[in-house]
Amino acid sequence: MSAVSRAKRSILAAVVIIVVIVAGLGIYFATQTKPSVSLSSTSTAGLPNTLVVDDNAPPDTLDPGVTLTIAGVEITDNVLLPLNACATTACTSLVPVLATSWTASSDGLTYTYLLRNGVYYNNGDPFNAYVVWWNVYRDMIMNQPIDFLFYSYFNTTGVTAADINSLNNPQNTPEASLLQVMENPHNSVTVLNSSAIQFHLTNRFVAFMVTVATGTPWAFNDPYVVEQHGGVVANQPNSWMATNGTNVGNGPYITQLYVYDEYAKLVANPNYWAQNLTSSETNIFLQPAKIPEVIVNYKTDELTRSLDVESSTAQAVAITFDDIKKVLADCANCYVANLGPTATVEWVAIDSLKPPLDNALLRRAIISAINVTQIQQIAYNGYVVPVVGPEPTTWPYYDRSISAPVYNVTLAKQLLAEAGYPNGAGLRPIDYYYGTSTVQTVAGEIMKADLAEIGITVNLHEINMDTVLSMADTPGQNATAPDMWQMTWSWYSDFSAYEYPVDSAFGSFANMHNATIVNLILESDAEMNPTVRAQEISQITQDVQQSASIIWLGQDIDTFGTGVNVFNKCVAGVYYSADFPTSSIAFNSVYYTCAP
Repeated sequence: MSAVSRAKRSILAAVVIIVVIVAGLGIYFATQTKPSVSLSSTSTAGLPNTLVVDDNAPPDTLDPGVTLTIAGVEITDNVLLPLNACATTACTSLVPVLATSWTASSDGLTYTYLLRNGVYYNNGDPFNAYVVWWNVYRDMIMNQPIDFLFYSYFNTTGVTAADINSLNNPQNTPEASLLQVMENPHNSVTVLNSSAIQFHLTNRFVAFMVTVATGTPWAFNDPYVVEQHGGVVANQPNSWMATNGTNVGNGPYITQLYVYDEYAKLVANPNYWAQNLTSSETNIFLQPAKIPEVIVNYKTDELTRSLDVESSTAQAVAITFDDIKKVLADCANCYVANLGPTATVEWVAIDSLKPPLDNALLRRAIISAINVTQIQQIAYNGYVVPVVGPEPTTWPYYDRSISAPVYNVTLAKQLLAEAGYPNGAGLRPIDYYYGTSTVQTVAGEIMKADLAEIGITVNLHEINMDTVLSMADTPGQNATAPDMWQMTWSWYSDFSAYEYPVDSAFGSFANMHNATIVNLILESDAEMNPTVRAQEISQITQDVQQSASIIWLGQDIDTFGTGVNVFNKCVAGVYYSADFPTSSIAFNSVYYTCAP
């Protein structure tokens, strides 16, 4: 990795982690005790034409080159399609979407994608290789937090904002001078022809094809629409796109109406190019919408969302872990999709750079004293499984031979004494911070009680999550850095997504710094031999555990702490994409089997 790209990644990755808690996982359908139904032949006669969804927070923006939140990506990914998509739980294979095929060079530095012909936006403007080129450089020129992904393996050499803005016609076709820039083989992105695009990486990044399959920011706006509404300005987002970025799309839905902080109305794309594809040409990502209209309400109050699904006012809602069982008990017509382990990992960071937690024996005592199993069963309601991070159990490099630390109060007291604090004598109170959440409050209370058993006093601080993350990004040795803090993290289907939480060198969560771990992470990102990479990631996992800087609380199953997870039993085909956003809904997969 070049010094420039590494620095850019370090600066921006921390910002991304603040709000991106979306991730890659496999292709899953809700399982119910009802006969299977062919998605392509499902009858909708006499069934509702509208699906009502209650989300727990509004989008940050509807611009796919800027959005970081689950709510934002839920809209953008239903409107704008990726080049390809993950076809398996661990994204070990890909299926075509806007691209028909792709190849990688033997050195892992050049990737070529052939694009579908006949793809167009709902306004009639065509999608082509020029559109892909424009979007990648647009995002790099805007330089927003999510765009650090591009800077991990690209640079903007040879391309300016003026070049980007010169593509400004409804044909999405460049004039001769811009075409020369697009076809430059020395740039990071090269147009080979209108249906072929090539990417030249500045450094080997074995997860490249997986990141391309993840949607945002690998989503492609219609350049002409953006240029007609402010164009591209260096280092700035487009304010018009923030609220109108999904009005025009090439996916199964488009946004007909968006009222910030209240609701979004999506309607089936009336000019959807993929609706006439044959069964052999299509897949779940390309299928036309089965429900013509989707209303997504943004309701921050948990009780309101619970009552909505119980009364069938909404057919899909976001419910937190601690309320799910109660909602299911009160709602005979509700269910949670049987997803199995998802990509989301729940964890607590310990600041190993700040006294007295810079004492490894003290950190080990804390970890040994906490009953993680009790937290999993009580705080998370059983919707997590044990995990030894940073990689989820479902990913191909997860090493099941590495065991989690055992809950052992006797050992914890022994370690505490060896650390110089027998029965906690002489140890100041430990401050634990977590975002506003009843789930995390319960988890915090359990940890506080557990640590009190060995003589450690814990002060609990329930505050705004943005504040928690801002504090967590403070250099670990600073007095203002939190002692311990709660975090949820998930992303696309590769270990490279999970490296950010484990070391401050990546600009994220300054709880530790270990040169050995950093070097192994950088090597694993570039290692093309799967066997060697597996060994490197296993060693990273062991080294992270040895650092005693993170308490792995569990890996979510069947649901997420955020995102829609409780459904009316008349709603079938619920599908969680292998790409962004796994905690939201691919609306084109959903259909009604009865009237709620």
